[in-house]
Amino acid sequence: MRKFILSIPAKAVTDTYTATITSSLTPINPYKINLTDDEKPGMRTMAEGREGYARLISRIATQFPDALGRSDSPEELAALLDYYGNLEGGRIAILQNLETFEEIQLGASADIMALTDRYKKPATLPRK
Repeated sequence: MRKFILSIPAKAVTDTYTATITSSLTPINPYKINLTDDEKPGMRTMAEGREGYARLISRIATQFPDALGRSDSPEELAALLDYYGNLEGGRIAILQNLETFEEIQLGASADIMALTDRYKKPATLPRK
């Protein structure tokens, strides 16, 4: 089996990366929400395939605002859909970072176990 980790960066590199990722949340912190465990089950969300449905309803509501209740604003749904789309770029960037780190960690793990297996074998000492 090939060795995966050919060079190990200085600890400062991984520390800087971790600090950068952590501080990258700072601009979004004022908009962060924390859902409780009670709120999550049964929450109706925009699961796969529902975004198109929501966008269609948004277009219809924008085209026919008089059909909505007086307190309803089609701009609110349109703004949330735009925001949701904007968040997708950040989610994809995070997933790419996660995938990269998982691959590196998997390679390191394979190298660790290869060395562990090799080191546990009894050494063959020359006989006198």
